[in-house]
Amino acid sequence: MELNEILLLSFCSKRVQKSIKQQFRIEPNKGFCIICSKKDHSISHYQDIDEKRLELMVDPRWDDKKVINWKYVDRLDSFDQKVQILKEFNFLNDLNVKKMFDIELKSGLIFEINGLRSKYSVSFDPESGVPTLYFEKNMMKKWPMELHKYCVDLFRTTTDLEMTMNLDDSSDLHESQTIKNLYLHDSCERLDARIADEFFEKANIQNSLCSIDQHLEGFVSDDSKIWDIPNVLIYSVGWVHTRQLIRFTGKNAYFLTLEYPDNNTTQDMNAFLKHWLNSDNTNLEKMVVRSVCRSTEGLFDGIETSRWDPKRRPARYVSDET
Repeated sequence: MELNEILLLSFCSKRVQKSIKQQFRIEPNKGFCIICSKKDHSISHYQDIDEKRLELMVDPRWDDKKVINWKYVDRLDSFDQKVQILKEFNFLNDLNVKKMFDIELKSGLIFEINGLRSKYSVSFDPESGVPTLYFEKNMMKKWPMELHKYCVDLFRTTTDLEMTMNLDDSSDLHESQTIKNLYLHDSCERLDARIADEFFEKANIQNSLCSIDQHLEGFVSDDSKIWDIPNVLIYSVGWVHTRQLIRFTGKNAYFLTLEYPDNNTTQDMNAFLKHWLNSDNTNLEKMVVRSVCRSTEGLFDGIETSRWDPKRRPARYVSDET
């Protein structure tokens, strides 16, 4: 049986749940990942942009198991009626529209998980059989995390949770939501840096943050929580100014500060080096900063330097980053 089938089977009764817990386990696994669809205004009007899904991460990574999908609608009754009307007029012959309005929709159902009870509708992918559940929007902050807890208990996996999200959509996050690794979708839209600050007030990132192409207008605040994330890769414009490098207290970082070259870049880098040498921060192992400065003159002012000695320090080191 596939994971999505076992999950649905577990909903039948507590006795079935107990049996699954005793007999079924996937090893190795790296926990679950919640993936929110990418927002992209260039895609077709009919393409599904609000689907979210839960996957179990296994080795090898490209064999991850899709468990369940879900979507939110304003009102279930009006949504069900809309799907029925479109079916009657054969509007769903368009393949793109089929992705948005599933033909085989079962409505009027009641779902209960960990004491959370709600109305829902459900459809099944005709190829994979993976179910898609439709909830009203008042379930946004409740359903994903309750589902995660339920699946961790059912499949006896690690509690680690990864999320792939849009920076400007934190609707699925509880306050102070704990996430091991967070990946931000690329976007052609530049967001106000305050959106990032608000986002990371809600998200407690335990291990890593990755943003490749989500640019910001301006920089995150000096007291932003991203400075405390152990491993950070920000290859996006905005976000970080060189004067803020001293704020980072994690282990490994890659920061891009290309768009704002000014006369103070070298001074800021010099201040960071002095801070790193003189502070009690022993966490930092590696930092890469891609920036632009008009001159490197003064970069090592006030810093004692000497020729590299391979006997004292090897040219390469092995990071214990996991």
